[in-house]
Amino acid sequence: MAKHALSLFIKIALFTAVMLIVAKVIPYDGLVDSITGLFDFHSASKFTRFILGEPDLEVWESLGDYFSILINTLISVPITSVVITAYRAVTRKVSLINIFREWVGSTRRRFAKIFGFTFLFWALFRLLPYQSIFPDQTYSDFTIAAIVGFQLLLTIVCYWFIVKKIITKRSL
Repeated sequence: MAKHALSLFIKIALFTAVMLIVAKVIPYDGLVDSITGLFDFHSASKFTRFILGEPDLEVWESLGDYFSILINTLISVPITSVVITAYRAVTRKVSLINIFREWVGSTRRRFAKIFGFTFLFWALFRLLPYQSIFPDQTYSDFTIAAIVGFQLLLTIVCYWFIVKKIITKRSL
């Protein structure tokens, strides 16, 4: 169990490092600007309201941030998969054809995991009635950290349960 936890921690740290390097090295600001240029203020406001669940005061900045994170993720996942697949190829002596097949499969799995986990986090955040628990509109830093921590913990538990159900159904 500790070996799996360490492996997961190393993969998350590697992915974080790759995301930071991609953000610094690859200039994709023009792509973000061209994508946000496709929106007018009304459609951008509807898009950000859909994500946040409430009106956004900084519509253009939020929209740019969302697309910047999405593009960074779309670039970082294949790069992370290359690094991990190369490490596995060196340690396991895998053939060239199998390396490519493993890279494609691991990239698809990582995209599915990241977008599934993000969707689950977003859906739970939108569906849980935090307003009834915390009716005050101004929150302290500790309250926000507690809400986000609880939300992450709840998302991890739900994600683990869904993965276990999928693995159980596949093994039958």
